[in-house]
Amino acid sequence: MTKTFSTRIAATATGALLAFAPVVASAQEGEPIKMGHLTYHTGPFNAVGDLFDGITNFAVDVVNEDPPLGRPIEVLHRDIGTLGEAQVARRLLDSDNVEILLNAAHNYLSYRDFALDHVAENGRPIMPSVHGGAIDSEYGGTAEEPLFRGSPMDSAQGVAAVVHAHNAGAENVVVVASEIAGSQLQKDGAVKAAEELGMEVLAVIDVQAQAPTYRSVISRIGGMNPDAVVFFSPGEDGGTFVKNAAEAGNSWLLIGSSDWLLEEFSATATMSAIDRHEAVLAAGFTHADTPAWETMQELWENSEYADLGEPSNSYALQYYDLIVLSALAIEQAGSTDPEAWSEAMYAISSGDGEQVYSYAEGLEKIRAGEAINYEGVTGAMDYTDTGVVSGLFGVFEWTDLETLEQTATVDGAEVLRLDQL
Repeated sequence: MTKTFSTRIAATATGALLAFAPVVASAQEGEPIKMGHLTYHTGPFNAVGDLFDGITNFAVDVVNEDPPLGRPIEVLHRDIGTLGEAQVARRLLDSDNVEILLNAAHNYLSYRDFALDHVAENGRPIMPSVHGGAIDSEYGGTAEEPLFRGSPMDSAQGVAAVVHAHNAGAENVVVVASEIAGSQLQKDGAVKAAEELGMEVLAVIDVQAQAPTYRSVISRIGGMNPDAVVFFSPGEDGGTFVKNAAEAGNSWLLIGSSDWLLEEFSATATMSAIDRHEAVLAAGFTHADTPAWETMQELWENSEYADLGEPSNSYALQYYDLIVLSALAIEQAGSTDPEAWSEAMYAISSGDGEQVYSYAEGLEKIRAGEAINYEGVTGAMDYTDTGVVSGLFGVFEWTDLETLEQTATVDGAEVLRLDQL
C-alpha cells in the first residue's frame, strides 16, 4: 500500500559532576516552563527553520491546552546556523534559564561538559532531541545526562537506505556523504550494513556540504557502473547531486535520507532530472496506523500550521511525539528535575501501564494516578538505557515537486540488527 502526501516546505557523568548537588528552585503553578529550541534559519539547513519552528509551536500548542503541572511551555526559537550550536545553547542556559533544551544535535559534544555541569549544579535542563540521532549512542538516557532522542540513530537511516537497495536487487553500492556529523553517521551505518548483506562497496566518498557542483565526484562514480548510489546530505546538496548526475547522462538508483523529503531537495533537483534516473528515493520515517496518528492528523489539519505541509512529514511526526511524551513525563515526574523526568520518560514509554495515544488521554490518566504507556504516531517509543528510541522506516519518491509517495517499508527489526553491529 502506498501513502501519498504533499509538502509545501521544503553516559557516565564526570567526577566533577558528582561533587555537586542540583539546586532546583520550586516552580509555582502558572509559571512558564521555558523551552530553548535550537533551530536553523542560516547555514546548510536554513530551509527547514520555518518548518521546525512551526512544528514545535504546533506540538506546544497541543500541550498548552492543559499544560503539565499547570505550567504553560514558552518556546524560545534560536537559530544556530550562524553563531553555532554550542554558543547558542550556552546562552539559552546561562542567560535565558531554560528548563528544556530542545534539539541538541551535531555539535553537542563540543559543549557536553558544560551542559552536564549545568545539570549537576542547577537541576536543568532536560534535553529531548529530535536530532539526537546525530549524537553517539553511548550518550544520554540518565539523570546526569537527560538526553532522550525523538528519532532513531542517524546511522539507522543509512542502514535503511542500504537495506532497500539490497531488496531492490543491488549487488554493489557507492556510499557518499556530506562532511556533516549526521551524514557521516549515516555513511558508517550504510557501509557496515552493505558489507553484512554481502554487497560490494565500490567506494566510500566524503564531499563538502553546500558545494556548488558535484560533477567531479559524479564522473568518478560513473566509471564504476554502480547498481546503487546512496548519498547522505542536506536536501539542497542532494538535489544538486541528482541534477548533476542526470546532466552527465547517468541513470542510477539513488537513495538519500530524510532531508531529501523536504521541498528544497525537489526544487533543486528538478523533476526533469529525477525522471531521468532509474529511481530517486529517500529513506525516512513513517507513521503507524493507530489512533495516535488519527489524533495528530486531525489536530494538524485544523491548526494554523497546516499550510506548512502534511503531518506525515518525518520531522512533524518526531517533533510531535517527543514534545508530547516530554510534557507527559513532566506531569508524571511532578517537575522538570532531570532525575525524576528521566525516570518518568522510561516509565510512560516502555512500562506496563495502559496504552494511550494522545496527550489529553495520557494527562487524564496520570492525574488519576494510573500508569500509562504512550504509543505515538511513530509507534512504540521504546528507549534503550542511553535514550535511543525505536522507529518506523519508509521509502519515498517524488511524483512531482510537491508530492511524495511512500512506495515501500523497511523491516525495522532488520535495520536494528544491522545498526547494532
